[in-house]
Amino acid sequence: MFLDSIRIVVCGDESVGKSSLISSFTRESTTDSSTGHVLPPITISRSDYEEVVRDAPPPGIHERDAKHASRNGRDSNDLLDISTYIPTTATIVDTSSSDVTSLHKELKRADVICLVYSDHYTYERISLHWMPMLRSLGVNLPVILCANKSDLSPKSAWKNQDNEEFLPLINEFKEIEAGLRCSALNRYNVVEAFYLCQRAVVYPISPLFDAIEHNLRPRAIEALKRVFFLFDADQDGFLNFNEFNELHKKCFKREATREDFDGNVNYIHSKILPEGGEGISEDGFILVHKYFAESGRHETTWIMLRANHYTNSLSLDDKFLHPHLDVNPDSSVELSPTGYKFFVDLFLTFDKDNDGGLNEVEIDNLFQPTPGIPRLWMDTNFPSSIVCNEGGYVTLQGWLAQWNLTTFLNYKTTLEYLAYLGFNEGTSIKALKVTKPRKIRQKQGKTYRSSVNDRNIFYCYVVGAPKAGKSSLLDSFLHGQYSEMYSPTIQSRLVVKDIELRGGKQCYLILEELGELESAILANKKRLDMCDVLCYTYDSSDPESFQYLVDLRKQYTNLDEIPSVFVALKADLDKQQQRSDVQPENYTRDLFLSSPLHISSSWTSSLQELFIQLVDAAKTPASVTPGLETEKAADQEKTMHLIMAGGAIGVMALVSIWMLNSMRRR
Repeated sequence: MFLDSIRIVVCGDESVGKSSLISSFTRESTTDSSTGHVLPPITISRSDYEEVVRDAPPPGIHERDAKHASRNGRDSNDLLDISTYIPTTATIVDTSSSDVTSLHKELKRADVICLVYSDHYTYERISLHWMPMLRSLGVNLPVILCANKSDLSPKSAWKNQDNEEFLPLINEFKEIEAGLRCSALNRYNVVEAFYLCQRAVVYPISPLFDAIEHNLRPRAIEALKRVFFLFDADQDGFLNFNEFNELHKKCFKREATREDFDGNVNYIHSKILPEGGEGISEDGFILVHKYFAESGRHETTWIMLRANHYTNSLSLDDKFLHPHLDVNPDSSVELSPTGYKFFVDLFLTFDKDNDGGLNEVEIDNLFQPTPGIPRLWMDTNFPSSIVCNEGGYVTLQGWLAQWNLTTFLNYKTTLEYLAYLGFNEGTSIKALKVTKPRKIRQKQGKTYRSSVNDRNIFYCYVVGAPKAGKSSLLDSFLHGQYSEMYSPTIQSRLVVKDIELRGGKQCYLILEELGELESAILANKKRLDMCDVLCYTYDSSDPESFQYLVDLRKQYTNLDEIPSVFVALKADLDKQQQRSDVQPENYTRDLFLSSPLHISSSWTSSLQELFIQLVDAAKTPASVTPGLETEKAADQEKTMHLIMAGGAIGVMALVSIWMLNSMRRR
């Protein structure tokens, strides 16, 4: 998040005391500026800033967009009052204005510039020479002004002089973040000068505050609102003491006292936003941070934002949003028990009316700290893809099913939203689990998939002729009912729901009707690899329906590698002889598969049996892979051969006995 080291380049006209300032800071004897001596680069450790860590910047500092910041000028009731710290080291580089080549080289390598002047002439050169030169070099870095040799002018004149000197330059050049009067001889403000240089890099003001509008920037407000959201655990719109304390502990590594909290609440009410409530509102929280930016306290805001994984650009750290998860191409990703708990707790927190469903307002509130509802959800027609209550609100059952679907199809989306929504069990990877790789085996010259025992999500493609009843099957799976009105499926349609298997174990089944994309999907090896089982459907009351499946399997021979279940839909209607090259029962028998299940969307028990068989097929692929003879079938065939052979022998024996008896009679 932070730079390992900050490079501070000290520049300015000759004889302004650049080398003397550096020497004074390192507690060495000051250098005679008239000698033109340039010091070698000096690296300063963190411990050298301990004095500054304990205290705020002293009198004499003029900062962009700030009132006069003073050592003792901070109100004891400032929200989240902390000690300033600089969590990095610094390399200080001395320069000579006469060595232009070396000067330009160092300026381009800098992280921050300490621009020194000492009299009226060198002051005028700031706007006439130095700032235009920096811009011409393309050096867009924070600049700290140092008016050196303040020991040569009376202190009584400093205040008016500072207003006349610093503020016009600060207002004219956005790069200039602060100005202070200092003395290398007396070591006055020397430590603070280099502290400001570090702070300008570690805690930049410009991403937070708009100097022209005198307000926090939109991205800063958005980030602060998300931080407020994360710590408003009960989502009542206020930070109470416990929530305030949790924020303190995470961001500032210390407990907050009750007196601190009460003082902060009173301060907000009296000075920033008169309001009711027992805690700190979101608006009050935002306006306090505006006050911090205006009064030179913006390091407090940065510490809070960085503790919540924000970068200098006020975006969430990419490593936080997208942590690496090692996933074998033949494995799938599901929610872990920790992930289930997180999403259950999230649902319960935002179901404000306790009606067991998330309405549109509650959904919008829940996704407030995110970019919005995931794109994947929109692509799968959320919430029509899951179980909702009678009012159309998302139930807990549907909510968990949707996140299981998301994780299965694109686990990176789940990881990203876990981060946005405040998963706080360390890395968001803990919310997921990776299943064992699915292996490919060979038997009887055929390729088939190995059994799976550690998965809870299974993906099924539903294929069949138009009007076979695929859409009604999906409706019945999701809602327990279907519409009699026929509507052709154009776009692919996907639904997901948990089902109870034999023995009481639960898992999730994803059904997808491929629509007009059926040919493209079945020809795509990657899409086929995602499919755990194919559900071949036909209308048992339509004599033309089954031939569609025969033709489909002839066209895509690679379907033989996918576990398959054949289903005769609309079994409540009169069964028709299929006008096909082969009847369904014979066709499935030749593939060593079970006869088609006869299902009706109005028969609840038959539907449940179908869904269980689809999951069983996905879990034990060898038993339902087309063309792969199972051991049971082979044993049955051997038995039949033995029976037939035994029968033939018996017949021959009877014939022999009859002939022998006939001969004896003669």
